Amino acid sequence: MQLAMAAQMRELDRQAIEEIGIPGMVLMENAGRGTVDRMEQVFGPVAGKTVCVFAGPGNNGGDGLVIARTVHGLGGFPLVFFPADPERLTGDAGLNFEIYQRLRLPYQVLDSPEKFLALADTVLALARLHPIHSLVDALFGTGLERKVSGGFLETITWINSLRHSHRLPVISVDIPSGLHSDTGEILGAAVQADLTVTYGLAKPGHYHHGGDRGGQLACIDIGIPAALVARMQLQGMVLTQPTLARHLRVRPATAHKGSNGHLLILAGSTGKTGAALLCGQGALRSGAGLVTFAVPGDLNPIFETALAEAMSVPLSARAGFLSIDDYQQIETLCVGKNGIVLGPGIGTEPETRELVLGLYGAYAGPLVVDADALTILAAYPDLLRNPPGPRIFTPHPGEMARLLGVPVEAVQADRLKAAQWLNINGADQRPVMITVLKGAGTVVAATGGAWAINASGNPGMATGGMGDVLAGIIGGLLVQGLDPWQASCLGVHLHGLAADRIAIDQPYGYTATEVAWQLPRVIGSLCS
Repeated sequence: MQLAMAAQMRELDRQAIEEIGIPGMVLMENAGRGTVDRMEQVFGPVAGKTVCVFAGPGNNGGDGLVIARTVHGLGGFPLVFFPADPERLTGDAGLNFEIYQRLRLPYQVLDSPEKFLALADTVLALARLHPIHSLVDALFGTGLERKVSGGFLETITWINSLRHSHRLPVISVDIPSGLHSDTGEILGAAVQADLTVTYGLAKPGHYHHGGDRGGQLACIDIGIPAALVARMQLQGMVLTQPTLARHLRVRPATAHKGSNGHLLILAGSTGKTGAALLCGQGALRSGAGLVTFAVPGDLNPIFETALAEAMSVPLSARAGFLSIDDYQQIETLCVGKNGIVLGPGIGTEPETRELVLGLYGAYAGPLVVDADALTILAAYPDLLRNPPGPRIFTPHPGEMARLLGVPVEAVQADRLKAAQWLNINGADQRPVMITVLKGAGTVVAATGGAWAINASGNPGMATGGMGDVLAGIIGGLLVQGLDPWQASCLGVHLHGLAADRIAIDQPYGYTATEVAWQLPRVIGSLCS
């Protein structure tokens, strides 16, 4: 499923209206009627029930007026609340307000503190006449750029309060009011919806960290021609099962371990061997044919016994951590490997730092850079942008902040922009470099401009070791022959799906190891 930024969606609307000749009123009518249709599918018929619509000052408010009129036509009882003077509505929204008035349908203008204070009593009085079907949030659409304030802030507060205190379902039109469409940032306050009905294409804000405000998401066709969408060449997408299952290859009957790739993992140090082992679990459980650990010699007995299916090579230069003095031995180990994962649990000792810098700058194969390796490389931006081979970075927000030299809050405020840091800074497009910014709505961004937001995963994944497993999954898929973009997108989605499978019965308290163990079942379900 493709994603559209707010400006792209506005341009598609403009082209449909001005170039193709589809009247804006037709698009608005389709949006409003389609919303009511989805409302009834989810929450039942509106006939005989009250629907309270909170209409804003722009086209989102116009959509709300179409919704109210459609509810009336289906035998329901609409009441529209306006936080701003509806006489100032213009264009298609203004025309719909005129139609609504001619039908003599009820509305209230919330133009005083007293009316806001009486809002709950008004809604409850309506409920005594006819049961409340739902509250419709049609305050702001995808164009909101500044923090909400005044009557709009108060209206959002009341919508959330009524939803909570009286268990009334809330439907948001296009996007929950108060969310930034491109970033998912909460602009002061945002509606908590149970259903969001968006138009034409989904938006990044539906999936970013503020996206839990939207509840169930439905994307409906309002009549924008598919040819216009194709011509725009959108580069964003949502990672879902249908779009990714095609990357899972059916293995021939003659497959053997050597034909399924060999991954080298450089990970672990004293006290952090678990990170390396989890990475190995992710690689093996995602189908890698062979996995070899290169580990500090004194830690090798742990690897020999903890993960029987993997091989380990003890390095002799230093006790407890990887060192530049191991470089020649590691260089030899790279021969015959299809890719490397570098970083989980390696620490940041000076000798380790030199090793990381040397490998990053010399290894011409695909390299997954994770955890401590990211922290080390953050201090060398010039080296970062000129690798000899494909690179996949897998930072969490804190590591991303170090790479960018900004506070974590800045990363979280615009996760897509943060993940696109290599494009923004003008990196050479070859070889391919990909950033996997982990977190709720993990973002995958490539230097060629493609980007994606993951739709799988859940809050139960907020526990130690999950990122180590993900690095192993991506590395395991790489060595099986997927290109870096495919391996990153599929790896992220499989990781989340495995956790979602567990969360059906265990919403939290499960471990990264358990997620790794679910991977074969998830892969099997996608291949079937």
